[in-house]
Amino acid sequence: MIDTRLRRWLSPLFGRARKQPHGFRPRGTSSRVSRLAERYDEDVDAALQRLWPKARIYHDREFTRDRADFLLVVRGRGVMVETKVKSDPGVFRGSTLPPLLDRLQRDGRRLIVVLNQGDPTPARALIADRLGDKGCVVVWSGPQHDADLHGAVEALLQQMVRHQ
Repeated sequence: MIDTRLRRWLSPLFGRARKQPHGFRPRGTSSRVSRLAERYDEDVDAALQRLWPKARIYHDREFTRDRADFLLVVRGRGVMVETKVKSDPGVFRGSTLPPLLDRLQRDGRRLIVVLNQGDPTPARALIADRLGDKGCVVVWSGPQHDADLHGAVEALLQQMVRHQ
C-alpha cells in the first residue's frame, strides 16, 4: 500500500520532519520485557484472586515508579503489591524500588514485591532497611509458588491494625 499523504512525503524535504528522541525509540529488549511484565501482572492478579477469592484488588492504571501496581484488600486490610520481571535469572537488586519505598515509608503502608525469578537477597536487604518488617520480597513464577505468596501476604496482614 502506498502512503498518499503529501505532507509525509514533503516534510522531510523541507526539514520539518519530527525526529523522535533516542530515549523514546522502542528497543527490542524493552518491548519484550514490557510484554513479559504485562503477562506477569495478569498471572499475579489471577493468583491473588485464586488465593483470596473474596478480596478486592485495585489496579493502578498509570505506570509510575512511586506507586505500587496493585492494592490487595483482604478482610478490610490492605497490602501494596509491586510486580517485578527479570528477563534473566540473575540477582535482583531492587534498583527501581527507592521511589516506591520512600513513598510507602512516609505513608506507613505494607508492601510485597513479587519477583518472577532470580536471587532477591539484595532487594530484601533494601526493603528491610527502608520498611523493616512492613515489606518483603517473594519469588513467584506460577501456581507451584502460591504457598510462598500466600504466607508472605498473610504475615503482612497479621501485623496490621485496622484503622479506627
